[in-house]
Amino acid sequence: MLTVMAVAFAFSVIIGIPIAFALGVAALSSMLVWGQVPLYLIPQRMFTGVDSFILMAIPFFMLAGELMGSTGILARLLKFADALVGHIRGGLAHVNIVGSMIFAGISGSAVADASALGAICIPAMTKEYDLEFGSAVTAGAATIGPIIPPSIPMIIYASSTTGVSIAGLFLCGVIPGIMMGLGMMAIAYYIARKRQYPIRKERITAEEFFSRCWHVLPALMMPVIVLGGILGGIFTATEAGAISAVYALFVGLFMTRELKLRDIPPALLRAGITTSIVFLLIATANGVSWLLSTQQVPVLISRYLKSISPSPVMFLIVVNLFLLVVGCLMETAAAIIMLVPILAPIAAIYGIHPLHFGFVVVLNLVIGLLTPPVGAVLFVVCGMANVSLERLFRAVWPHLVWQIVVLALVTYFPELALWVPRFFGYA
Repeated sequence: MLTVMAVAFAFSVIIGIPIAFALGVAALSSMLVWGQVPLYLIPQRMFTGVDSFILMAIPFFMLAGELMGSTGILARLLKFADALVGHIRGGLAHVNIVGSMIFAGISGSAVADASALGAICIPAMTKEYDLEFGSAVTAGAATIGPIIPPSIPMIIYASSTTGVSIAGLFLCGVIPGIMMGLGMMAIAYYIARKRQYPIRKERITAEEFFSRCWHVLPALMMPVIVLGGILGGIFTATEAGAISAVYALFVGLFMTRELKLRDIPPALLRAGITTSIVFLLIATANGVSWLLSTQQVPVLISRYLKSISPSPVMFLIVVNLFLLVVGCLMETAAAIIMLVPILAPIAAIYGIHPLHFGFVVVLNLVIGLLTPPVGAVLFVVCGMANVSLERLFRAVWPHLVWQIVVLALVTYFPELALWVPRFFGYA
């Protein structure tokens, strides 16, 4: 049965069937061959996979990101970032990265970051520098979106296992997210200096700086409201998503006044489409995960890993290598739903902190967004910049290497991820 599942999934992906449907085909094929369970279990398991209060946060955060993109906040955010780092050599690259770090506190999605910031930053960077450099910086910076809280992959992870706090996982991403951003800024500075990219000569006055700070304040307040409310016990992560959407609506209609009533239905439609893709992945992946559990696959994998990796360090090395490969081949949400119920209990046996392991898994799979053949961020940026995948990957690899370095540091120095949640009492 497992062989049929693997062959059906691989064949579906090779012929171009989307991952969500490929997972459904794999589950259906294996159940037909097995013949010991009724087929109505497939829709039943699909419904069970998405029947979670936690997952309701995803459409709300998606909608908040869509609405904030229509409020004019993004342009103000980039002006603020320009005031902070625009004077450094390769300034537009630094503006792009800092803008992604701030926008990460709004969207929680790498693809959303790439789409929103790429539309503005890629043309400007192409005009000032070159196409590959601007596209690579945009793609690399976009992966900060799911690391700095809030994070949609972290919400999916928390819904896939027990005993893991969403707030704790969110906080795990603070220090690594800042490390990723600062490292990519250093890489951008090195490349800009090597290629002698121009420096902005105009100085921003103190009055202009404070004006930009004031205008970007509504955007900066969103992550404060979301995290502050969750940490303060005022509302849950799901309620935080709803509040962020209402806050984005309020900002657009009454503060910036750039969001029009006619903009709301398209934003709802885009958020609904994106959410439906994620939920379909979760649903079909849950069916495959259930079948793997019935065949005792988690137990078999646990025994095998114990035999080849007797220590927690060796286990984490094996998991990192495995997930980096998985990230190249599978969409983040599907990989989390399928693999977390198998790997998380094994990590607990090794005594690895659940928040630490959860963050390592998410970071691994987010890095996969930058690796072909399935890297979603690469394809988004390729489409926006009209650049080939080969050219983009050749330019983005320094940022990818740095992210793997951050992964290694976080994996083997857990306090880099756990210090902030421990400070707030979540670790």
